[in-house]
Amino acid sequence: MPRRNTGQEPADPGLDGYAALAATSHAVIVTDATRPDGPIVFANDAFRLLTGYSQAEILGRNCRFLQGVDTDPLAVAEIRLAVASGQSLNRRILNYHKDGTSFWNDLTIDPIHDAAGQVTGFIGLQMNSDAIHPADEARTVAESELRGIASDIPGYIFRRVMRTDATIEMVYCSPSLSRMLGITQADATKSFYDYVHPDDHGALNTAIRSSAADMSVFREEFRLVSKTGTVHWLRSEAPPRRTDDGEIVWDGIAIEISAEKRWKTEIAQLALSDPLTGLLTREAWWQAMTMRMNTASDDANRFALFYIDIQAFRDLNDTLGQRRCDDILREIAQRLAAHALSGEGIAGRLGGDEFAVLVPVSAHDDALPLLADALIAALALPMQIGKRSLAIRTCIGATLYESRNSTGAADKDFAIELMIQAELALRWAKQPGCSGYVLYSRSQDDRFHNQAILARSLERAIDDDELELHYQPVVDLASGRIVSAEALVRWNHPTLGLQRPDLFVPIAEKSGLIVQLGRWVLNQAMRQRTAWLNAGLMPPPIAINVSGNQLLDTAFVEFAKQALATQNADARDFEIELTEGQLIEASPQIMSSLHALRTMGFTIAIDDFGSGHATFRYLRDFPVDKVKIDQMFVRKLVVGSSDALIIRAIISLARGMEIEFVAEGIETEMQREFLQREGCRIGQGYLFSVPLVAEDFAWLLANDCRLPLSAPTEDS
Repeated sequence: MPRRNTGQEPADPGLDGYAALAATSHAVIVTDATRPDGPIVFANDAFRLLTGYSQAEILGRNCRFLQGVDTDPLAVAEIRLAVASGQSLNRRILNYHKDGTSFWNDLTIDPIHDAAGQVTGFIGLQMNSDAIHPADEARTVAESELRGIASDIPGYIFRRVMRTDATIEMVYCSPSLSRMLGITQADATKSFYDYVHPDDHGALNTAIRSSAADMSVFREEFRLVSKTGTVHWLRSEAPPRRTDDGEIVWDGIAIEISAEKRWKTEIAQLALSDPLTGLLTREAWWQAMTMRMNTASDDANRFALFYIDIQAFRDLNDTLGQRRCDDILREIAQRLAAHALSGEGIAGRLGGDEFAVLVPVSAHDDALPLLADALIAALALPMQIGKRSLAIRTCIGATLYESRNSTGAADKDFAIELMIQAELALRWAKQPGCSGYVLYSRSQDDRFHNQAILARSLERAIDDDELELHYQPVVDLASGRIVSAEALVRWNHPTLGLQRPDLFVPIAEKSGLIVQLGRWVLNQAMRQRTAWLNAGLMPPPIAINVSGNQLLDTAFVEFAKQALATQNADARDFEIELTEGQLIEASPQIMSSLHALRTMGFTIAIDDFGSGHATFRYLRDFPVDKVKIDQMFVRKLVVGSSDALIIRAIISLARGMEIEFVAEGIETEMQREFLQREGCRIGQGYLFSVPLVAEDFAWLLANDCRLPLSAPTEDS
């Protein structure tokens, strides 16, 4: 790839290969995938005209600078997925001009490969789809013909013209086409259609004339047959423009996709597809998985294996019936196939509601999380099943395969080993409190052993008073004043030491001890607040985490009433927090409990809001007073990133619905400043304080402290 251009002149002679792209009237950029953050290294005049930015303002930046507050985070995730996995993508996305105005951008990205087949960059073809203005485009049309493109692009660029008498001519093809077909440059242009596969002539001609009829972007896949008989599959795309004399011109790119087609054909030849979903059956999956891993001859080749399970599918089957659940399975399969089969991945149904996906992943450290996030986002989208709109929750276990240095081929036993790893990770993903996906690690085997020890002694711990509450301050971001606190349970295990809730609360959920544990937490939080009041302090409201299983307990509301009376406490001084995922699974009993608690005076808050399980309509349909923005967005916050856009969207939504909102996971001043600029007043996180024992929290109250300060640290 050429070096970054820091001025107006080409960075080095390598950019001369982009002369054809410079001449086209449509916006084109080239990015460098070998450098951090994939900076733009080439942008033509049409791109500068489309966006309003100068060359100096464009080069060296990531394409994210065109995104804004209303850009769809899912569209951003899909683009990041395509880049991370080295795949092509067609996507409409909302971008922003330098003057702040938005426009819909029909974006096409295709990877650039070097001689070894490694992705070194991407070409992005962009067109403003708000409207087509032929006169404006005509002013930017270069008079010279396209002169070629960088030789490392697998395909060619072209100019096709439809004359006023409706005849179609190929007036220019880059030299890479003549090399592909083994003919002269003149023959490649003059006799192009002679080399189109006979079976593709009709579809290609129809696609061209359809594009001309409504001035839509030309898109087609077709085959060319070289002079020696070699068949090349091409994926072509070109936006049309009409010249002043009435001719229609397409300047476009055709990318070779022969390898992709060969792989899909090999999979199809297995002829072992699941009759319900069309995905690979279990037996076909093992064959295809082994075959795919054996193609990873280069040590740099890596694959991500995802094992997917639909949560509470048996309950769905009992509620909706088999026919509707079959519809759910088909929809899940289509979404998995869209992610796996769009590149060189495979997807299979292993039985019941279990699926598996194997996809190529680049060497970038964040490639697998990006793939997982995009997969989770796709599966979390509501689906229309009959007359119902359902948001289906899934658990995903993941493992990473890297090609081995040994010459031995991967066999079914090795594939089974990987599946065992993914299944073990899936077991962790199914633990209560987990969300998204879990990546396999060797330490998980040891953690299961420790879990067994904890499960045997948890019930005794509740009775023997080995539990304690820590309190994390929630503060006013401007003043640092403590406005509330979140009560977080800890277990002082006699041999294992202080245990955090993520290690034993899931065990309590699975063993049925969560109701007993939850009652202890509720009662202890009320007792502690009353003790602070009796000591002359002014404690803030306290937030208490409650699980769906607690709310399913028909006696929970009555217990809360008794605890308030016993501890001489007021419900208005307490918040009930449940996670977004628990709200989605809310049964009538859970909803009844929430309404009753709210009527008593408790504030109802959604924790981890925006984590991907819910649609925003739940804020309208459920008794919610407050949302807490999921800390994963805050912790990964970079101004201009998709996380920043999601935070803005949540804040805007909460404001519009007059719902309080709190940001969790604040760890840096940059995060606090960003949140304040966006209008967020309240937050919590390690920037201000770790969760504190009751004595240390009381010290903060007694001294009317403003946070952050050099507070006592937590023994974790």
